[in-house]
Amino acid sequence: MKKFFSLVLSLMMVLSCVPAFADTVYTRVAVDSDVTREVLTAFGVPEEQFAIVDSVLSVVNALGVNVIPVADGVQIDLDLNSQVALSLGVIINESGACMASSLFPNYLITVTQETLGQMAKQLMANIPGIGSGDGSKGGADMTAMMELFGSHLTPWIETCVAAGHPGEPVPGEYLFEGYTFDTMVPVTVDLAAITEATQKLLDDLLADPAAMTAIQGMTQNMSHGSGETKDFEVKFKAAFEDWMAHFPANPSAEVYTNSDGRETFYLSAEAIRKDETEHFVANMLYVDSTHMSMGYQDGQATAAGFTMDDTNMRMYFNMGEMYFGLALSFPKNQIAADVYFMNAEKPLISVMVSMSEGGERTLSMSDDSRTVVSVETAMTDETGEAIQGLMGDIMTNGLGTLMGVLSEQVPEAASFMSMFAGE
Repeated sequence: MKKFFSLVLSLMMVLSCVPAFADTVYTRVAVDSDVTREVLTAFGVPEEQFAIVDSVLSVVNALGVNVIPVADGVQIDLDLNSQVALSLGVIINESGACMASSLFPNYLITVTQETLGQMAKQLMANIPGIGSGDGSKGGADMTAMMELFGSHLTPWIETCVAAGHPGEPVPGEYLFEGYTFDTMVPVTVDLAAITEATQKLLDDLLADPAAMTAIQGMTQNMSHGSGETKDFEVKFKAAFEDWMAHFPANPSAEVYTNSDGRETFYLSAEAIRKDETEHFVANMLYVDSTHMSMGYQDGQATAAGFTMDDTNMRMYFNMGEMYFGLALSFPKNQIAADVYFMNAEKPLISVMVSMSEGGERTLSMSDDSRTVVSVETAMTDETGEAIQGLMGDIMTNGLGTLMGVLSEQVPEAASFMSMFAGE
């Protein structure tokens, strides 16, 4: 039961930040069952398990989440096909917070401000690059990190930028992606200068104990422990030099503009990998700050792209049969997102977030007829007596109501529920 109250405590801490937002936010998620089956088949999931997946998706596709900030806290409603299935309310004040829910209709859960503060410090202390041993240095740690690497990266970036040398403009008529240009400027790239600067960057990092310690710390979680510092430096140097060994040969670019001063331009770049004959190409069209596109193709099986058109954005990455895409749009008071995976035509997941002004609490937060249980008491109670009534309320009243709405609104999920009931 301590895990349950740890979850409650985490939720109350997060919800204490919600009242800073003035708008009510409603979110719906839709998962395409056909694309899901394609993905599961590609990853070897047997077809006999698809029925369980369909039951889960029927619940997900019926679910809506409504977050309503109010003057003294927040209310969150979960609905199934627009019928409220679960409500959760939190009040925040100078003494702490209290939580009520339709999941435990006869109880209130409280927590002190001191407990919330202690948990916030613990969470911040465990965030890499932000926290610290005592949880008190977050911003200072991040600033120091930026200053540390900025001293090494700034001269390297400046050298890379200066390595592009524009040639003589070539007047003409040029057409790209529906836009016309009258001037082309060829650009050559001093790869030797970039290589020399990159080697210096490596040498400087290896000679800076603070930088190497920071890099080792950032990669430790990903590598499941990076071992001794000297071993890490050897591996880091080898990986860095391997990256340098694959720098492209003979990179060049062309920039297309108009002599009338318009900010629109088109950039085309290409290069050849060392010891290979395939070109890889990149291009960028910039119309204005809200209209642009970029693309990359390596001549083999990898491609990537990004487009932005007013309030719509889309990006994708394709390697062989593996495709990932993300499309975002921002109509008035809404955010829509489509996630594509292994299917470039139909999104696997679609998310719609709608925002509206106002909103009011509908869940009673009164303690007149409720039993109050504090998180502090529950976490230190070894016998479990302090929360027996609360857990009974959840099992008898809360889950019964929730399952009733679920059975009514999503009957196809009955097999999914019976699977758990039989365990």
